[in-house]
Amino acid sequence: MWSSLLMIISIAAGVVIGWLIPWFDRIAYIYILHPEAQASQYIKYQIAQKQFKAAWKSLNTRAREFDKLTTRGILFQLAWVVLAFFAVTSAAGWFGKTLVLALGVRMLIENWSEYVKDRAGLKQKLFWQIKRDWTDAEVKIYLIVMTLVVAWLARLYI
Repeated sequence: MWSSLLMIISIAAGVVIGWLIPWFDRIAYIYILHPEAQASQYIKYQIAQKQFKAAWKSLNTRAREFDKLTTRGILFQLAWVVLAFFAVTSAAGWFGKTLVLALGVRMLIENWSEYVKDRAGLKQKLFWQIKRDWTDAEVKIYLIVMTLVVAWLARLYI
């Protein structure tokens, strides 16, 4: 009984933390990576004024301004594939497996959502580390391949 309960708790913790990693990436963008950005300064000001609800709203409404997030870059996402394969096939516990899969699902949902809403914004965020113009067809192929990879890793997980 206790082992089942611990397994459920570790799965839930992995999902929650994996889902929140992109949010922590925004916090790192604000305080460490680009504190000089206008959006970063505005959100830090709101937090300093203890306007937490307004800061949360600003963090979500001004998300498009965070154009160089680590988790949104293609290099991180390709490294994630390697890490996720290792975690799913080699990790003994459920926490690590669910953490990397939840992160992958979150990145995939954000990428597809951005592809539908703002393809130019997705290209900027996804390929900011690579100095090359990408066509919509190439981006769609990348997203389809990543979708298949996440589905395959989820299948390995089960």
